[in-house]
Amino acid sequence: MTDKELKDKDMDETTSMDTTAAAESAAEAVDVNEAVDDALLSDVDELAFDVDFDDDDADDDVTDVATDVIGTDDGDRDGNVDNSNVVDEDTDDVDDETTKVDTASAPAPADGGADVVAANADHVNAMLSLATPRESTDDESSPDYIETPRSASSATAVSTHIDREVKVGDEDLNLLRAYPTLSLHDVTYRDRKTGRAPVEHLTCAFEAGTVSAILVPDGDDMARTAMVGLLSGLLMPESGHLMNRSAEYLSIEPFELRGHRIGLVPQRFAVRGDLSPVRNLVYAMDASNRNFLKPKPVLARELLLASGLDETLLDNRVDSLNEVDRRRVAIARAVCCEAEIMVLDEPLDGLEDGERDTIMELLRGIAHGDPKRCVVVVTQDAAVAESADQTVTL
Repeated sequence: MTDKELKDKDMDETTSMDTTAAAESAAEAVDVNEAVDDALLSDVDELAFDVDFDDDDADDDVTDVATDVIGTDDGDRDGNVDNSNVVDEDTDDVDDETTKVDTASAPAPADGGADVVAANADHVNAMLSLATPRESTDDESSPDYIETPRSASSATAVSTHIDREVKVGDEDLNLLRAYPTLSLHDVTYRDRKTGRAPVEHLTCAFEAGTVSAILVPDGDDMARTAMVGLLSGLLMPESGHLMNRSAEYLSIEPFELRGHRIGLVPQRFAVRGDLSPVRNLVYAMDASNRNFLKPKPVLARELLLASGLDETLLDNRVDSLNEVDRRRVAIARAVCCEAEIMVLDEPLDGLEDGERDTIMELLRGIAHGDPKRCVVVVTQDAAVAESADQTVTL
């Protein structure tokens, strides 16, 4: 055998061995794969058992649903489906809702208001019994026994009972009243030059809708001047408080206090004689720096006519008017800036009896009109003080 043949033989044997080894490796791989597959299949069988258990129920549910659907479809095809029950149920629901609405909109019983009043009366009685200590007793014959009213008329009975128990007096009513329009609290004023105190520890109050008089001693001009100055805000007290409602004079701007809230009618220089009545009022309105709803000349004419001044005198000079008409112009000028408080210094001095009555009636009309105003007259005349609604004597 030649060398070539030997080499070929060796190569064939080597190839045969490699082929055999590869076949064996492939067989082993197949065996491994089969083992893995067996293991996986065993796990899947176990999982399938659990899943199959649930699937049975699901199949049953699907079967039931399918049966219902098939039955419905068959009924629809046959045209024998009965919907009357559904319609009846819907109709019953509508009837129930209608009944509820009718019940809600029905009027309350006639005695419902009486029950509410009686319940409120019971509550009030209970509160009063707590406020007023009494001996507890269940005996109806006892004088302390009070039968609770149970009818609509119980409101009146409770009101009477409250009045009797609370015993509201005049002092309590004064406490419940709002702040007065003008008030003085322990006011003392001392003259710097003389050291005299014409006003000492004065406490008084004046309401809107009244004509009040402060009677000073006859001949005591210092006391009269001091009172006019204090009430008008031109003077400040040494001690005490001057109040316009809840505001103290010192807390109000002087321009606001004397230009709007307080109207002053002094004995001298109350009006300008070189101007007409209308121009006097417009002059005061301009100085107040306030806004008015009407033109100032129109409003001035209305106020002068309301004070009783003749229309023919509206454009005449004031120094050509008689004393009563000049007083009318002075009073109208004090009101024109919508003053809430009017302070007058001897407004009736030097007038005849009939003229005094005219001016006094004008002041009452201003105090009792709309809006109501607080009118305070400072005077030494006892007759003037007696004609006022309220009098304070120094």
